[in-house]
Amino acid sequence: MSSDNPVAAVLLAAGGSSRFGQPKQLLEWEGRPLIAHLADVAWAAGLSPITVILGAEAERIAPVLAERSVRVLRNYRWAEGLGSSVALSVSVLMNSPAAVFLQVDQPFVTPHLLRALVSQWRNTIPRPGIVAPTWEERLGSPVLFDRMLFPELAQLAADVGGRALFKAHAEKILPYPVTDPLLLADADTPDVFAQLQSLRRDPAALLPSIRAVISDMDGVLWRGSSPLPGLRNFFVLLEEHGLDYMLVTNNANQSVAHYVEKLKHLGISTTPNHVLNSAEATGDYLAQHASPHATVYVVGGPGLREVLTHRGFVLTDGNTADYVVVGWNPTFTWEDMAKATLLIRQGARFIGTNPDRSFPLEKGLVPGAGAQLALLEAATDVAPFVIGKPEPVLYEQAIVRMRASPETTLVIGDRLDTDILGGLRLGMPTAMVLSGINSLEDVHRSPIHPDLIFDDLESLTAAWRTRLENR
Repeated sequence: MSSDNPVAAVLLAAGGSSRFGQPKQLLEWEGRPLIAHLADVAWAAGLSPITVILGAEAERIAPVLAERSVRVLRNYRWAEGLGSSVALSVSVLMNSPAAVFLQVDQPFVTPHLLRALVSQWRNTIPRPGIVAPTWEERLGSPVLFDRMLFPELAQLAADVGGRALFKAHAEKILPYPVTDPLLLADADTPDVFAQLQSLRRDPAALLPSIRAVISDMDGVLWRGSSPLPGLRNFFVLLEEHGLDYMLVTNNANQSVAHYVEKLKHLGISTTPNHVLNSAEATGDYLAQHASPHATVYVVGGPGLREVLTHRGFVLTDGNTADYVVVGWNPTFTWEDMAKATLLIRQGARFIGTNPDRSFPLEKGLVPGAGAQLALLEAATDVAPFVIGKPEPVLYEQAIVRMRASPETTLVIGDRLDTDILGGLRLGMPTAMVLSGINSLEDVHRSPIHPDLIFDDLESLTAAWRTRLENR
């Protein structure tokens, strides 16, 4: 078991909800049962596996989780206390380096908060035993426990929760201060739940506070060679209100200059410093983390090769390399796969430009870079470090280039599993447009929930302008 394995999630939802007169796990939050909402948040944060502990009313609650990627355990001793659920969960955590324990009655928990707890744990040496969010120096939930404490969690008395370890291991606690107390709020009573519902913010109300934009291109700005509705008005709005922007794409095969020229043909004048693709982001990442003149074996198109050569890296023929960098390559062969596999098994760092498993052509979806990464991962048993959406590097570089703040940067995209998920994981407001890959039906079925949904860029721009004029 490697410490690089995914951190698990445990959703504690076995209680009897005696104060509510009904299972609070099934109370509606943003159109979903509360327990489904929290399971979706854990999934969007990248936690895996996700275990849900049920007890009271288990037969009634379990069906709402049937289509979600979770494992359900039933605690028949739920009435004895929270500790019995915590102890039960440890039995399925043996392959996890750590686990985040969530309460089912904390609706404002976000994927960004969960990822922040994991990041604090991974990036602190020596690893802390406990990472807990704090508000005004008070420890709250959810809480991450390192596996070093799993044996003690397994021995908890039934009526004692994981907080019993706080006092015993005070020196092992790493606090993570939050900036909004709502993140840690729990709905103990019907009155509190009603109050929390009243505090839910109108998503569109955030638009006047936006100071920068990160937008996908294909499916948002254009489709094929045709502009999508609202393209020109969108850029007029950005210019009128002094909003910075970065146009981003997971496509590593086309150069930045290609996108600048395409926008010019569509009537939009921009410059290369407003465009970022996964090839450029990969080059920047390696320039920051690799030694000068490191050797790289590239499985990808000429655009990716050009970027890496420009950064000073030595491209090899596959006999030796410090890094194997894989982007989409329509001429990907068995020989390419074999060379990359051998190099990765010999210790070369495995980098992927983007995780898109498919992309659309007129005839339908065809394999993308993510499919090639999956093939190499299966052959090497090594997971790639991925640069593109929804992983953080591409968006983080965009934010740095704009000198922007994530909280006031709007992510606009047409694809849930890359554009929107990447924004949610970094705590950025997200706007989904239905002019590209995903439909409204996809949104309703998905555990990924954008803050805003519009038919297209035209309707987003109109709503944004109205909010700005009426503030």
